[in-house]
Amino acid sequence: MTNSIHLPGLNGLRAIAALSVMWGHVFQKDFGDWGVKGFNLPVVADGVTLFFVISGFLITYLLLHEQERSRTVSIPKFYMRRILRIWPIYYLYLFVALAVTNTWHDPNIWYYCFFTANIPFIFAAGIWPVVHYWSLGVEEQFYLFWPWLVKLTLGKTKGLLTIAVVVCVVWLACKWGIYLTCGTNTVYRFLAVTRFDCMMLGAIGAILYFMKIKSFSRIFQNRLLGLACFLFLLFSQLWAGFIPAPVRPQLIAVLSLVCIVSQLEKPLINLENKVCDFIGKISYGIYVIHPLLIFCLSAFYRKTGVQLSGIAATILIYCVVTAVTVFVAWLSYRFFESPFLRLKNKFAVVHSQNTMNVRM
Repeated sequence: MTNSIHLPGLNGLRAIAALSVMWGHVFQKDFGDWGVKGFNLPVVADGVTLFFVISGFLITYLLLHEQERSRTVSIPKFYMRRILRIWPIYYLYLFVALAVTNTWHDPNIWYYCFFTANIPFIFAAGIWPVVHYWSLGVEEQFYLFWPWLVKLTLGKTKGLLTIAVVVCVVWLACKWGIYLTCGTNTVYRFLAVTRFDCMMLGAIGAILYFMKIKSFSRIFQNRLLGLACFLFLLFSQLWAGFIPAPVRPQLIAVLSLVCIVSQLEKPLINLENKVCDFIGKISYGIYVIHPLLIFCLSAFYRKTGVQLSGIAATILIYCVVTAVTVFVAWLSYRFFESPFLRLKNKFAVVHSQNTMNVRM
């Protein structure tokens, strides 16, 4: 019999991350031309970073519980869980998107087949309907080494914590140093895109939460601090542009981590509800499929010749994109992803309601 763990509020945060990424792409010319000028909603400036931190936190927390229960970490089972969660819809959407947009011929297609989409993204050479796959590449690469480190540090949680802290500090120092001396060169873009540091911040939070460090609890579980960080994160689109680029993702990551931990301890804004849970469960599907839907819906909108402009058109477009994307993501989750998720649970040593839709 396996243990079962539920971390409240994580699906709600994942829902916010998915919706913010989708809304941020609605009026980007890369995905669709609506024929009208819209505006971006002032929500999370970097939903992908929020995804990174959630993933780093949840996977690390589960690995630590598996290690505690079994005195080891099953690497084969870990990778089978990741394959069954990520690969089916990843490759289905890749096939459909490239077919619909006739972008098969792009020489960079092989990067997307092997979870290295962050490489063409660094050089601004991504294939537009799947350009967002860069983040999935980063996450899969992170999990090539992270579970091994968790396993190798069996019984030495402080050692694992030290490794995570060192990686974060060195990553940020290198990025900042290169930015100040060389500007945004290729190495800087690699560090900025391949955000292992942000995932490590999530892992650090999970380790400290698992270890029940009192000082960590007092700071990160303060309800007023949690509320302030949640509001700063939610409306970060309004202020993030004023923060230097090298530290902006880390700041968003720290805010995300505080929000994660505060959700676990009776927050002032509770995201543990049916709506957030529903959207959170299908958030991976929302993230994967939304660019193609924006493209198709914008083409249909132009064909209909709807005579709307300004705020009326913007509201209509956001509502339609959101409704259609959520509906299609639910269909995918219900009829395509669920069989793989049920199979995935057979490889779980520690069950979690939150891992049904974890992106990694």
